[in-house]
Amino acid sequence: MARTPATNRHSVPVASVVILAFALWFTPPVQVAAAGPDGFRPLAPGVLTVIPADIAADDTLQRGDIPEITRGLVDREWTPKRDSAIGTLVERGRNRTYPRDIWCLSFAFKVPRHIDVDVPGPDLKMRRKQLLYLIYQVKNIGGRRTVAAQDDPTKLSRESFETPIRFLPHFVLESIEGLEAIEGSISYRGYLDRVVPAAMEPIRRREGVAGRLYDSASMVETELAPGESRWGVAIWEDIDPRIDYFSIFVRGLTNAIRWRVAADAEITAASPPGIGTDHALESLRLDFWHPSDETDLSEHEMQIGHAGLLERMAIGVRLLEAFGRPRLTQAEAIEGLEQLGLSWRDLLEPALAPGAIDRDAAHSLVPLEKVVSRLAAIKEPTARGVVVRDLFGDAGIQWIEDLSRGLAAPVPADREAVRRTALESIGITPDDLAQQPLDSLAKVLRALDGVAGVGARRAQAQALFGPAAERLDVLVKDLSLARTLAIVHEIEIDRKRLSTTGPRGAFDALHDVLEAEPDAGKRARMLQGLLGAEGPAVYAAATALNEGIDHAWVFRYEIDDQVTN
Repeated sequence: MARTPATNRHSVPVASVVILAFALWFTPPVQVAAAGPDGFRPLAPGVLTVIPADIAADDTLQRGDIPEITRGLVDREWTPKRDSAIGTLVERGRNRTYPRDIWCLSFAFKVPRHIDVDVPGPDLKMRRKQLLYLIYQVKNIGGRRTVAAQDDPTKLSRESFETPIRFLPHFVLESIEGLEAIEGSISYRGYLDRVVPAAMEPIRRREGVAGRLYDSASMVETELAPGESRWGVAIWEDIDPRIDYFSIFVRGLTNAIRWRVAADAEITAASPPGIGTDHALESLRLDFWHPSDETDLSEHEMQIGHAGLLERMAIGVRLLEAFGRPRLTQAEAIEGLEQLGLSWRDLLEPALAPGAIDRDAAHSLVPLEKVVSRLAAIKEPTARGVVVRDLFGDAGIQWIEDLSRGLAAPVPADREAVRRTALESIGITPDDLAQQPLDSLAKVLRALDGVAGVGARRAQAQALFGPAAERLDVLVKDLSLARTLAIVHEIEIDRKRLSTTGPRGAFDALHDVLEAEPDAGKRARMLQGLLGAEGPAVYAAATALNEGIDHAWVFRYEIDDQVTN
């Protein structure tokens, strides 16, 4: 799944959202904090984060072509001899104006919290379960439209209107974490909110909500009258406890829409209206994170806003991991590279397109193939062993031997047939494996690098190496850390700072060095070396926004998860 990070359109720092808008929207709190009928006092000012309604002018007046005309009738285009070409039907179908009445609910929320509730299981027996929930309040503040003056249609203005609104809530909790795709740590996890009747009353009493609390099913029963506000809750079950950074996408708060026509859509004069057109309703994205390594997440640790923080932490962890590698593996990676006549620049992975982050791509095997080829050129086994130990640590010799043995050692007949077929497709014979084991291994690595996709490459590696295929990932990871360490030693980064700081401090130390580098090309190569092919895009995401941005209004085309602002 390829995903383009959303950009903020109406983003505000957390510290500034609970302001006068709260007083204008909600009923002023009582002066005396008297307990309600359930024994709970009303919510105090400031406990809710208020998201201003999206009032962008481009939602009410959009422009676009009529593809049924501009593409479906393209074979009927012609150039008039006496009139202007813009008067033809095809030309008049271009850049048309689409006015639309737009409404948007105001939205306020409290940070997500956990609660333990007894819920029925598949066998109808009650079980204690930890749920994550987001309590919120929506209010019908009406809508706006763009109108033209009666005396001059070119003069446009905006006006407000009131209308009942039926809120159809759609909450999705999503997380994408990690930096090393080859480890499988970059993974998408998405969860739809659930209707859990047993949790409603415990949550209502805990949060002190007076009156009815609506879940996503009951919220749609009746429309919100103009000016009416309503409390709701979204609930999630079985959330992966390892998730540190996540976003909640809320759809249904507005009827603002975007559309696009697929580039490969086949539209003819006989095509029905709308063929090949994708639509996306606007969603509100809320960002959260918690600075805890515990699997049982505490609501006191939940924080709002993580724009750029995930990437900064990932980069910092990578630097600290590389910096501490020699103590962990007893490797002398820089010396090992020098003995092979290689620098970190020789081990760069092929660059991605500017700004791209390919979540489905496996890391390139070209750097490892270069190292194995250089090792094959060392004829003395003892000297070769010293280089491998320096580069990969004490276990490196065993890892490379496991891979070579996996290509040639006797195996059951069924696996032998699969392995032989895979080797023949690469052009490697049994004699090659016996006489030139390292050259053969380098050739296999070169062929594997051409296999697209993590899953397909893993399957091919399993067919070739058997259980030893897992050594491939370890060697690639260690070599990438060696490359990172070589750059850390080359650039003027504060190493004492790295040895005494955490991930955020490590990122700041790197950021100081990179921002002082005037050559953008050199900076991009350094990021490739430090973080792999995705380095420039990850660093751009880490520095694009200040930490603390807590939300964005986005349009998501769900057929391919493309997000636009």
